[in-house]
Amino acid sequence: MTVAHALKHEISISASVDAVYAALSTASGLKGWNTPSVDGSGAVGSIWTLHYAGRPDFCWRIDISTTSEILWTCTKGPGDAVGTTADFTLTAKDDSRTLVRVTHGGWPHDEANFIKCNTIWGALMDHLREFVHSGKADPAFS
Repeated sequence: MTVAHALKHEISISASVDAVYAALSTASGLKGWNTPSVDGSGAVGSIWTLHYAGRPDFCWRIDISTTSEILWTCTKGPGDAVGTTADFTLTAKDDSRTLVRVTHGGWPHDEANFIKCNTIWGALMDHLREFVHSGKADPAFS
């Protein structure tokens, strides 16, 4: 029996769900916190291609894109990344903040790139929060 592993991160952002959704579902939004080199339309069924200087490209198929959930499936990436999923859930809180949870699941083990990706997602979520707060692009990978 194969056990799938998942990375999980959670942050609160002092912004509306719509503002956070825009940062996660548009090329201009992704460029603000992830990488300045993004190709794709953001439409369900299409592919985000994220280019990282000196690092492998990642391609993510957009499977769900609503203001409460965004689901990507990796179609190109290093190591065991292909076939994993990044599931973002967005929940409005009573204090005008948005709770963002990301689960990067489907990993066949919890070693090597799994560990590296855990660190990367932590940094990415911090950049997401700062971009949504400030509106100033500061991608984690420039």
